[in-house]
Amino acid sequence: MMKKVVFLISMFIISSFAAFNAHAETPNHLDGVVDKYFKGKSLTKTDDITFDVPKRGLDGTQVPFNFTVKKQYKKISVVVEGNPHQLPGIGSLALTMHPKTAPFTFKTHIRMEQDSYVDVIAEDENGKFFYNQVAIRSAGGCSAGTIYDADAVSKEIGAMKVLHTDNKASIFIKHPQHNGFQANLSNHTGLFILQEWHLSYVSVTDNEKEIWSAEFGGGSTSENPFFSFDSPKIKGDLKVIAVDTQGRKFFNKYSNNKLM
Repeated sequence: MMKKVVFLISMFIISSFAAFNAHAETPNHLDGVVDKYFKGKSLTKTDDITFDVPKRGLDGTQVPFNFTVKKQYKKISVVVEGNPHQLPGIGSLALTMHPKTAPFTFKTHIRMEQDSYVDVIAEDENGKFFYNQVAIRSAGGCSAGTIYDADAVSKEIGAMKVLHTDNKASIFIKHPQHNGFQANLSNHTGLFILQEWHLSYVSVTDNEKEIWSAEFGGGSTSENPFFSFDSPKIKGDLKVIAVDTQGRKFFNKYSNNKLM
C-alpha cells in the first residue's frame, strides 16, 4: 500500500512539473506572422541568421536585441510576435532593414509586452525568404506607463549623436517612440493613452553611399533608440536622416566623435 502511495505521489509531481513546463513554454506564432506580413510566401529556416540576446530581458521597455546575417539580403524584417499593434493579427513589425553589406551585425533595444519569439525574416535578391527566431522572456514593455513632459520632448526630439571606428558605428536618436498603448502618468485629470508617434524611416550613408536604411513598424523599437552596426571601412562623416510618423525630419550635424 505504501509503495502504491509513493508511486502515485511521484507520478503527480512528474505530471505537475511537465504541465508547468508546457505552460511556461513561449508560444510560437510564426504562422500568424507569415499570414499577416508575408502572406503566400514560403520561408526556409537558416543558420545564416544568428542572435546574441538575453534569455530574459529585465526591463520590458529596453530589451537588448542583436542579430547577425552572414549573407547579403535586400530586405530584413524583425517581428516581435507577442507585441500588440492596431493592425489585426499576431505580432508587431519592429523594422524592415535594407543593409548594403554582408555579413551585417545590427544591435538595438526593443519593447516586449510579454514572453515572445522574435523573428528575423530575410528576402534575397531572387525573392526567396529565409528566417530564424529566438525566444526572449520579458513583459510590460508596450503598455508601461510613462511620465510625459511634452515641453522637454519637443526641445530634445531628433537630437542625434554618432560615434564610429573605421568599421563600426553607433547612432543615438532622441525620440519618445510612442506605440499607441502607453498611459501618460503625468496627466493629473486622469490617465490617457499617448497617441502613436515613432520613427518611420532612418537612413545612414557614408560619402553619399548608403550603409543601411530601415522602415519602422508599430513602435516596438525602444524610446530614444540606439543602433549599433558593422560597416565597410568608413571614409568620412556618417550622414543620418530620420523621419517620424508625424512627418518630421531630423538630420545629424556630421560632427562625428570617433570611438577609440
